[in-house]
Amino acid sequence: MMNRLIPIAAIAALMFTGCKQTDADTAKDVASAQADATESADASRADATKTAAKANADVADAQQAYDKSKAGAQQKLTAAESEAMIKMAKADYDVATTEATGRNDVAKEKCGALAGVDKDSCLSTAAATLAADQAAATANRDAALVQAEHHE
Repeated sequence: MMNRLIPIAAIAALMFTGCKQTDADTAKDVASAQADATESADASRADATKTAAKANADVADAQQAYDKSKAGAQQKLTAAESEAMIKMAKADYDVATTEATGRNDVAKEKCGALAGVDKDSCLSTAAATLAADQAAATANRDAALVQAEHHE
């Protein structure tokens, strides 16, 4: 058994002595490995920089798209609000003029119980009140329409 181990030990000894490099060869291999590592690291950094730049560009594009859609949605909301304000102004005007006409009709009926100058004065006052109420309703409507037009 010992006879078989001797040739194996001899071969192993030859392999180890044949594999030993000189210090100059080792230094050359180390320098080559360092150069390869530096080159690989530089390439990796360049790829990472490109990837980061692309990712940042994608984020900026997404942000712009979001801002545009947000702005578009805001514009639609603003337009809807303006339209609602216009409708409310017109509806409020209709209510105010209807109420003014109703008050005028009641006032004229009250004037019917009077005669002569008192009746004329009463009808004149009712007509003036109706005109003032209608002017106020028109002014309120127009102010609301201007506000709706400038709504942002």
